[in-house]
Amino acid sequence: MNLNIGLKKIAGWIAETERREITVLGSLLAGILLITVNFLFLLDIPGFEAYFSLINILGALLAIGPSMLIKYREYQKKKEMERRFPDFLRNITEGTKAGMTLPKAIKKAAESSYGALDPHVEKMASQIDWGVPFDEVLERFADRVGSATLRRSVTTIIEAHRSGGNVSDVLEVVAESVTDMEKIKKERKSHVYSQMVTGYTIYFIFLGVMIGLQRFLIPSLTMEGGAELALETEAGLGMEELATIYEDMFMNLVIIQGLFSGLAIGKMSSGSIMAGLQHVLVLVVIGYTAFFLFI
Repeated sequence: MNLNIGLKKIAGWIAETERREITVLGSLLAGILLITVNFLFLLDIPGFEAYFSLINILGALLAIGPSMLIKYREYQKKKEMERRFPDFLRNITEGTKAGMTLPKAIKKAAESSYGALDPHVEKMASQIDWGVPFDEVLERFADRVGSATLRRSVTTIIEAHRSGGNVSDVLEVVAESVTDMEKIKKERKSHVYSQMVTGYTIYFIFLGVMIGLQRFLIPSLTMEGGAELALETEAGLGMEELATIYEDMFMNLVIIQGLFSGLAIGKMSSGSIMAGLQHVLVLVVIGYTAFFLFI
């Protein structure tokens, strides 16, 4: 019975992985197709130039958005697993102190809920039922999770188990160590809050400069006079065409600045670029909306 349940869970995990890969590949091809159509066909439609940059941005978001969202969700799950892992270790410790062997203590601990860690804990319990060596079960668990913090903790537990030491004491120390690391990360995040505010402030100042240039500088260049005649003679462009070029350029700069500012803010606040995806989304949406409304 347990074998059938384990096989069904593994089959479900494989199916979910395949769906995720199909989603990423499909969105990538759709985004590339949209950008290609925009360059080859839509650009030549009269009056459509104003939407050229918008369609390119939508195509880029369609191409990389789903994969970035999946990566961010995986990052969030990893953070939750690191947060709940000490609870799992404490339950194992209670089982070992009650006289259980370490594998039996893990199976007993698997009866509790640990949020995003539940599928991995259940898989560990199933592998123990199948007769997989305990050390190999832990190594597979660390490989699946992909967290450096949990990898170090699992390595410590495996070495203690192999050396025949007091595993209960080791589990307690590892649980406290992981908990302390999570506290340090939270303290770090609170300390760099001012840097996050600075990053947002710099972006908004940059956005204001771009809007100011588009609203006041570019219209002043379109006035009749010698400047326009000189530009038409040297570059072969009228001021209306030049103003359109500048508008597209400023829009692209706003998007690029929002992208890299968001990633930098995430790196400073959480130590991971993936954590900056939420900041990228906020800054890009605000920047594009503000530029579109105020120009």
